[in-house]
Amino acid sequence: MERLAWHFDFHSHKDIRINHDPDVEGMAKTMAECGIEEIITFAKGHDGFAYYPGKVGYIHPRMKGDAFGDVVKACKKKGIRVLAYISFGVDGEAGRLHPDWVTHDVNGPVGDGFFMSVCPFTPYLTESVLPMIAEIAAGYPVDGFFFDTMGALGICYCDACRKDFQERHGKEIPRDEKSPDWGVYGEFRRRRAGEMLGLVGRFIRERKPDAKVGFNHVGTARYPEPLPEGVSCITLDFSTSGTQSLSASLNAAYGSTTGYPSDVMNTIFNHGWGDWSPRPTASLEQVAAAVWARRCRPYVGDRLRPENRLDAMSVRAMRHLAHVETRMRKEFPPPDAPAARDVLLLIGPKMVYGEDMRNFAAGFWNPFASLQGAHRLLLDCGSSFGIVSEVFLEKNLPGCRLVILPEMPAIGRETEQLLLTYVEKGGTILICGGLPRVDGKSVSWPGVSRSEKPWQDHYYLPAWEAGGDPVLARGEYHILETTGAEGVLPVIKPYDCSFGMRFGWGIGPASKEPETHFAVTRKKIGAGNVWYFEGPFLSSYLNYATWTHIEWFRALLDRIIPSPVAQAVSPCGTVECVAYRNAKTTWVVLVNHGGEQVNVSHPWARMFEPVPPFETVLRLGADRREPSAVTVGGTPAAWKKAGQNITVPVRMDAIWKIVRVDWK
Repeated sequence: MERLAWHFDFHSHKDIRINHDPDVEGMAKTMAECGIEEIITFAKGHDGFAYYPGKVGYIHPRMKGDAFGDVVKACKKKGIRVLAYISFGVDGEAGRLHPDWVTHDVNGPVGDGFFMSVCPFTPYLTESVLPMIAEIAAGYPVDGFFFDTMGALGICYCDACRKDFQERHGKEIPRDEKSPDWGVYGEFRRRRAGEMLGLVGRFIRERKPDAKVGFNHVGTARYPEPLPEGVSCITLDFSTSGTQSLSASLNAAYGSTTGYPSDVMNTIFNHGWGDWSPRPTASLEQVAAAVWARRCRPYVGDRLRPENRLDAMSVRAMRHLAHVETRMRKEFPPPDAPAARDVLLLIGPKMVYGEDMRNFAAGFWNPFASLQGAHRLLLDCGSSFGIVSEVFLEKNLPGCRLVILPEMPAIGRETEQLLLTYVEKGGTILICGGLPRVDGKSVSWPGVSRSEKPWQDHYYLPAWEAGGDPVLARGEYHILETTGAEGVLPVIKPYDCSFGMRFGWGIGPASKEPETHFAVTRKKIGAGNVWYFEGPFLSSYLNYATWTHIEWFRALLDRIIPSPVAQAVSPCGTVECVAYRNAKTTWVVLVNHGGEQVNVSHPWARMFEPVPPFETVLRLGADRREPSAVTVGGTPAAWKKAGQNITVPVRMDAIWKIVRVDWK
């Protein structure tokens, strides 16, 4: 289990007094007492001001002494690792003094005079960023660097970028979204970004060989590729608006499969970085538990007071999370117990960037609705799962029972061969919402083909058990023709409705009889199976989730994986299930994601404690064994035999619980 880390925001206007009443010794003492092993503290912020008296940057005009250096010195005395924060891509002073360094969108320079976007492919990198890194590395005993933001990798029309693209490809940077050159430009930016990040990473390692180097978002699901040379960690800094515990869960589920140290960041403030109103400690615990459950590290976002001292709410948050970590660590599985994932959700570069890379770090494409919907649906179904990029799939396949392709438009040829080999040897794949393309052609091996035009814009799925109600599925259904697959479940047409037809403004009931077309098919390949599920069920779950979707999809998973490593069954979901096991013991970390609400006009999350308790049943594959002992939260618990599985009743009256099963 990872420890706790803290990030201190310090962006400050030029008229704010900095370091006028510091207490860095008290700050370091409190953090050491709370077991915080690493912090990020500011060397330079978005405003462009340096918070140390160096020769390279623009020193904050109202700073006394050395705000950055004082924190570094005090923390190092207490054995706390320190990373220097350098704003990378937003620099108000550099942009103001060097207009030729400023990022340009289609309308011109980007920024408001205080926060200016700057392009790292101008002299900004060699004349400002690299000299500042060298100065800090030589003058302070920092343990590494954290760079923010990766908006610097986006579309830019500055003179330097236009000249570089013209020289490499003989073209102007496209401006119309319909331009055929977006793919060329996207791949150009992708390659150039990797080269630049690698250059910075190597520059740091030459000066500090053991330095930790991270670029915010690089290596996350936004950039699902191996880290550039010299970059050593992933920081998954998710949006401060919207649901917080579920976002933390998604990012940790991805980070846990990469093989890199993965830090997941959220703030202690109720409105993100936007104010100083504190979130309740229950909300902080819920996020931290979801991150720790995946063996990732919570990196708590906070702000130092301008005086250069901790705020009372910071101390309260630190002490509470330190207490949570101590309690969780007592029950957590040992390091030699590997993750036991029944399911892997697959994503990849082509899904995120587009098949021709046109969408690399572009602002007009959002590929994550299907991933977010799939993540929440699997979480609500109680599956033990992870999220994995194509580039990390092979090392995560051992022990996996099912790979889900969540509405992936395309995959790489190597991924296709890896998946086919996995199935031939006995694995199972579930392809959802469209056949992925490989080299521009839809795969044929699932044994189905789809009509080019959609048949219905909403449809119904029959219940798995006789007498059950059909389940409404929103989104376009394409007629399936089987070309080797067997039909498993038919589709039901809305009563008397053709495409686009409604009952007034609403949706009508299902027809009494199903169609001859199928919603779910299965094809045997070697010793394994390829299932196909038509329609955007996963992405629509993000906006139209109901308990019926959970019940229906859980029943589908039960047919594919009748004896799971672990599955948490609760009436309306919300219980995340993260399993670990070795030869003798299974551990299951359960995280209760209930209780969080989102404001209507602005999607800020909030929680009112206590989280309402409810009953859950944990199912575990027994492999013809019986437990010698079962505990929930360290207390002996009852269990029952249920076919191939055992079941353990768990009352979720806490934010997290750990179930331990020792086998005979």
